[in-house]
Amino acid sequence: MKRKIFILILFLIGIAHLCFADVKEFTRATMSMNTLISIKVFAQDNKPITEAFKLLDILDKELSMYNSSSTISRINSNAGHEKISVPDEVLEVIKDCLRVYEMSDSVFNPLIGSVTNLWKINQADNTIPSPESLDEAVKLSDISNLEIENNSIYLKHEGCILDLGGIAKGYASKKISDILKANGVNSAIIDLGGNVQVLGKKIDGSNWNIGVRDPSNARGKPALVLSLNDTAVITSGGYERFKIVNGKKYSHFFDVKTGQSITNDLLSATVVTPDGSLADGLATAFMAAGFERSLEIMKNIPSSTGVILIRLVDGEIKIYATENLLQSISRALYDVFVM
Repeated sequence: MKRKIFILILFLIGIAHLCFADVKEFTRATMSMNTLISIKVFAQDNKPITEAFKLLDILDKELSMYNSSSTISRINSNAGHEKISVPDEVLEVIKDCLRVYEMSDSVFNPLIGSVTNLWKINQADNTIPSPESLDEAVKLSDISNLEIENNSIYLKHEGCILDLGGIAKGYASKKISDILKANGVNSAIIDLGGNVQVLGKKIDGSNWNIGVRDPSNARGKPALVLSLNDTAVITSGGYERFKIVNGKKYSHFFDVKTGQSITNDLLSATVVTPDGSLADGLATAFMAAGFERSLEIMKNIPSSTGVILIRLVDGEIKIYATENLLQSISRALYDVFVM
């Protein structure tokens, strides 16, 4: 019996050697989707990573509201005038948006663009939108103004603006993971400006270690480290995109009912699921919702989805995690409480 087990082990080692003997590491980085993109792939040649960056270039050109030639910009510029036929990936990501809209009880809204356009968070601007302009923008953000007919998108009123910034990078990581799989890749890590998706395990068979940023210390140790495989880990926080006017900080998260910039007790929200779109959209929704409402939203999401909320309580940072992630936390700087 021992001899048979020994032979089996040798056989499995031999198979593993054949599978990975010609596998090499390919790494490439570039600026895209308004952030630094880095992809590391273990493959026999550079074709998979080349295909991944071709897809990234397509998505960057199709999904940006700031690129005047993108499909999203064409939809926005034709709002109130005509419907626009869109490629499959644009239709798919918009449907992903609507799925998160329903799960989040309308907190996540892809038509928030009329509001974000007024706030100009990403621009050198020190003004605050007037209440009158926000009232009009909120009306334009009503999700009923978005119509899907076959492969066409129509925005009912001029001034409606699709803004996919809260989901685009997560969708991109999901599609890049899919194209790598289709090209025979079993191990890869995709980092879209801190939005991470891992394919399989590391080449040595161990899990990937993914840090979740400490909101109080941008360059220090992560708040916690997760040991995971074959999933997306996407974090949203208010520590990078904001503006300060007359000493007051305004975040890039907005209340879809008032158009006002949101400040609440959440410092960051992390979602863990293989579906990058879902992870990105929900992380954005949680930040806009705040801690208590996020707990209600979590009742609507798949039970397999992991969530980490980092919260400031009486001046103290606390980490809250769903039970399904506890065994994946390899280390944490702060106390971890179960949600």
